[in-house]
Amino acid sequence: MAKLGVFVIPLAVALGLFTGCAAQNSRADLPPYDVWLQQTESDAITAGISPATVHAALDNSEPNQRVIDLDQKQPEHTTTFDTYVKHTLTPDRIRIGRNMMHEYADVLDEISRRYGVPPQVIVALWGVESSFGRDSGDFSVVNSLATLAYEGRRAELFKKELIESLKIIDQTHIRPDQLRGSWAGAMGQCQFMPSTYLSHSASYTGQGAADIWHNTRDVFASIANYLQSEGWRADLTWGREVDTGDEVTSTDIGLNTQKSLQEWANLGVRNVDGSALPNKPLMASMVQPDGADGRSFLVYDNYRVIMRWNRSTYFATTIGLFADRIR
Repeated sequence: MAKLGVFVIPLAVALGLFTGCAAQNSRADLPPYDVWLQQTESDAITAGISPATVHAALDNSEPNQRVIDLDQKQPEHTTTFDTYVKHTLTPDRIRIGRNMMHEYADVLDEISRRYGVPPQVIVALWGVESSFGRDSGDFSVVNSLATLAYEGRRAELFKKELIESLKIIDQTHIRPDQLRGSWAGAMGQCQFMPSTYLSHSASYTGQGAADIWHNTRDVFASIANYLQSEGWRADLTWGREVDTGDEVTSTDIGLNTQKSLQEWANLGVRNVDGSALPNKPLMASMVQPDGADGRSFLVYDNYRVIMRWNRSTYFATTIGLFADRIR
């Protein structure tokens, strides 16, 4: 979870960990932790994880009160999209992003050719998720997930992520204490949940497990592999800011509606600088993160891929704007 941008929505939210949550468990209804832990360890072994890994990772675990407090007292920020962008895309972050584009130009170009994902999108996600690796969290992922699986608002989901974290230890021989991340279990410089790590992480060299904690090349490759796997199209950008004109109605807004660029042009939509939309056979949707009174953007299928990373129009649009600023 990135902290440099106060209003940045964490990857855990993107995965649905904190949306539509049921009421928190009452501590009075919970079994003693050691009883719960014994059953959880049994479940993990049944899932095929070696007993040695399970016991090494969990035997000495205990609920982390700091994690419980953070889960139960998450602040709900009410902010405009422009305020969100201002807090996320600070001059410092943009400057560092441009520097990183230059510093890692060769490896980013190679990864971009391999996966078909632009360097600026990789760096934008890296920059927002962990402030370019400077702030990826220092919680024990295993202990955080065990705490949330025992006492959290989405216990079953967190238990699944806990089992996945044990699979990582079992399959990669990463020590439990090396799995560090956010209080909600998002790991490393790209803030992957354990299930995402298992399904989308990628080693830059193709040898061994991806090190998304310390190896910047593996971080870049993992981000690019995620986007490619989720359907990123190398021939598209993410979208563009537009002026809607007077003929666009509320029924035209949202990702469920797609029109050709020509159809949008026929409705009076133009680029925000007043120029005509591109004359290309592309389908696009219109999103208005702050509603009809705010800014408008025509977005392509790649925007939907970013939305699968994080289910927030604020986040996805800001990543696109950030990528444009450092391109």
